[in-house]
Amino acid sequence: MSLTDVNRYAFINAKLRLRIANMLSDEQIQHLAASQNLEQMLHLLKGSAFEELATLFSESGDIQRLEAWLFARNVDIHRQVASLLDGVHSIVATQLSRKLEVENLKGMIRLWFSSRIKAQNIDYRYGYLYHKKIVSDIDWSAIINAQTFEELTHALLHSPYYSVVQQFDAHRITSEGLFFLETALDRQWVSLLRQEARKLPAVDRHLVQEVLDRDADLKNCINLVRFGYLYALTEAQLREIMFYGGKLLFTKEFNDFVTAEPAKRTIEPLLVRLFPQLAKQLAEQNLQGAHRQTIAVESYLFSQRRSRYKAMLKGYPFTFGTLLSYFFLEERQHALIRAIINGLHYGYKAEQIREYAQ
Repeated sequence: MSLTDVNRYAFINAKLRLRIANMLSDEQIQHLAASQNLEQMLHLLKGSAFEELATLFSESGDIQRLEAWLFARNVDIHRQVASLLDGVHSIVATQLSRKLEVENLKGMIRLWFSSRIKAQNIDYRYGYLYHKKIVSDIDWSAIINAQTFEELTHALLHSPYYSVVQQFDAHRITSEGLFFLETALDRQWVSLLRQEARKLPAVDRHLVQEVLDRDADLKNCINLVRFGYLYALTEAQLREIMFYGGKLLFTKEFNDFVTAEPAKRTIEPLLVRLFPQLAKQLAEQNLQGAHRQTIAVESYLFSQRRSRYKAMLKGYPFTFGTLLSYFFLEERQHALIRAIINGLHYGYKAEQIREYAQ
């Protein structure tokens, strides 16, 4: 690495760490969650990177407009960071934006589904979605205006999502809904990210692979608990929604879980193998009921993910871990603010909102 590269990455490292230092603290998040109403909460955001939300709300009183602004800000953040880099680092940073692109695509397909399959009026909702380019060249209006599912699929012909969507048809989504299509799109953007990440230098390549493998285990564990344990999907359905990578898919415990009758599935062997501390906590808490156990599992796994990302920031040299941590922490801020906005708007009690905003 040349001296110029060292200097530039030192600058990027300092820039991202400064942004992280200026993020809302956990204490500030708790103050926001304890607000008496939405107006008070938005007032507390003044002086932060989110102060424009107060102006938007005072102009319209429309919380969907606030959510749209948060999404657009997240897209801009990804674009800004990618512009600081070059070569394969910039490409991989851009590929991380596909998560947002897929979220937007799922939102568009849901609106199409509401309009064409359920015959609902979507005019007032369409304007809140993002209409600009994120990564791929997608004609968002062509998706919404498609008369048939085949037309919707054709609208994605020149995107990397065409190969996924064409595996479905109108009959299947009418009978099953959009769940399996959406999970397939999620797996596609992660697969595309893995492909580009293989081109990174060895240190960054191994780091990104380790993060993606760990996230695959976490997501797969949550999916098994939520959909195999709580919603009793079949073996074939469970295997279909699994993310590639990690260790979980290659264990005997995984195979035993998915092949068991839904009523006889148990999460303990899965957790003992990969997350022994979580298994111990669940045993000590003696939680009753699948729903409560599912919430406990999801909360623990998310906290582990957050701790790992924060641990990446302990070293001073720039690595791709700094960038991954920055994106994760920004995403968490946005998610918490959205949750608090919606909680206050719909009248949840302060204790309920604080419990969610962890």
